[in-house]
Amino acid sequence: MKEIDLVVFDMDGLLFETEKSYYEALRAAMESFGFDFAFETYQQMIGISDKETDEALQKICGPGFSTVPLWEENNRQFDLLLEKKGLGIKPGAERLLDVLDQLGIAKCIASSNNKAAIERYLHVSGMGDRFEFYVSADDVARAKPDPDIFLTACRKAGAAAEKTLVLEDSLNGLRAAKAAGINCIVVPDLLAPDEEMRRNAYDIVDSLDEVIPFIERAREPRG
Repeated sequence: MKEIDLVVFDMDGLLFETEKSYYEALRAAMESFGFDFAFETYQQMIGISDKETDEALQKICGPGFSTVPLWEENNRQFDLLLEKKGLGIKPGAERLLDVLDQLGIAKCIASSNNKAAIERYLHVSGMGDRFEFYVSADDVARAKPDPDIFLTACRKAGAAAEKTLVLEDSLNGLRAAKAAGINCIVVPDLLAPDEEMRRNAYDIVDSLDEVIPFIERAREPRG
């Protein structure tokens, strides 16, 4: 990685500790309607769009089941968890953002979540002014693993793909970055790295703190 002009952050599970709460809320909602919801099933949904999640739930609940009341209960459960636990910021996130500010490197969020959720979490976390912009699932026709969301981020920032770095926790995010021709460092959350991740990631690290040396090396003077 020779130069970095833009760093693109995923949101859920990468910036914020939301994935476990998402699972707890959805499991409670599913149980209230009489359905089991295994953690392994949820793991397969990480990194996909709301529409694709809805389609996956429809397969579990049956074609005649309306997911509208299910999502209403899910949202209620999540709000309770958010009120009880707050919104945890991932270790190293704020320090990494400080370093990017110091080096003058642009940064944005590109998330498969919707615009309202991104705005809410940035507000609740107090991080609303830490990013130049964000790209949500509402802004693209196809969610991850399609590369649209990352290509849109590059266009919006005026940054070349080869000078962009994506930070992701999910396999679908990594696939999207690879399809966009962008280097991706994976910081695993609920999903342990598999062979595909190890083969295609620029690197795999344990926390966002460990991304900082990559950034600093990319900005070292070259003689």
